[in-house]
Amino acid sequence: MHGLLLAILFGLLILKRTRKFALGGLVFVTAASLLITVVPVGAMLSQTLETRFEKPDLDITEFVGAVTLAGSLDPYSYLKRGEMHVGASADRIFTMLSFANKFPEKPVLFTGGDGNLTERGFSEAAVLEEWLNDSALLTSNMYFEKASRNTHENAVKSMEMVYRDWPALAQKPWVLITSAHHMPRAVGAFRQAGWNVVPYPVDRFTRDTLHLASLNVSGGIKGLGRALREWVGLTAYYWTGRTDAWFPGPSAPGTEN
Repeated sequence: MHGLLLAILFGLLILKRTRKFALGGLVFVTAASLLITVVPVGAMLSQTLETRFEKPDLDITEFVGAVTLAGSLDPYSYLKRGEMHVGASADRIFTMLSFANKFPEKPVLFTGGDGNLTERGFSEAAVLEEWLNDSALLTSNMYFEKASRNTHENAVKSMEMVYRDWPALAQKPWVLITSAHHMPRAVGAFRQAGWNVVPYPVDRFTRDTLHLASLNVSGGIKGLGRALREWVGLTAYYWTGRTDAWFPGPSAPGTEN
């Protein structure tokens, strides 16, 4: 997106009528890029999200199962080449595998189909289940919800699955596994859908201490985009009633002491 904008502005330099506008645009984009690169705006916004929930000690935490959110696989690799490619957020899958083997008596759900608005023959849960089966990594306590398209549907459709298969466990604590920057929105959506969740954030991008960023323009812009996506998502979910709070925290609304 950043490269496309620069290409358009350089193209407008050719035309005399738009040259002044293009020069102003180039100055603005360059200054904004340098600011984003030197001042870690994206990291600061992401760190606020990623530190909202601490990872619990499961040895002293009561829970009856675990739910892992999709978002790790690249649809393009599967649709174009028939390959399962793990991109960002791979820790979600690794953590699910660890849970399934460490707690064989507890159900471990993986939820997520395709976030695309139109049907294109892809379901992340289905692809992962097939790969795990072929790799002899699939365990009997793994279950897959294959139709949801977003975090809200992850919560709703997975709860439907729990009420269908384990109704006695529906109101009990379930560990929720997703990336740390996505956890606030996920917790809010799951609570709103009736879940009693124990947040288990993984896949953290930011460091504990923030410093001035290195001169990595693409990295700075990518980090800012990732953070803004979550903050916009939180706001949209709150406005549409899909989350129980604008910025969900460790205590659900109405339960604070």
